[in-house]
Amino acid sequence: MKPEFKKLIVFGVIISFFTSAYAAFLNTIMKQGAFTDHFYSNWLSSIPKTYLLLLPFVLITGPLTRALVEWMFRNGRRVRN
Repeated sequence: MKPEFKKLIVFGVIISFFTSAYAAFLNTIMKQGAFTDHFYSNWLSSIPKTYLLLLPFVLITGPLTRALVEWMFRNGRRVRN
């Protein structure tokens, strides 16, 4: 496995965790209100569920997004302002 590919996988795993924690935080606030009873336990228990949903999405769309950005900026071309 190429080092660049490994870096993409590790990046996807890490960014998925942070995104999952943030999405679970917002979802917990919307469902029960901010910092109510059992807020932290509900928030922390929902992170793994959210992570399992987001990880495949990030691992699939990450390389696609990177390829799109490379295509947009290849050969010195820039996106129009």
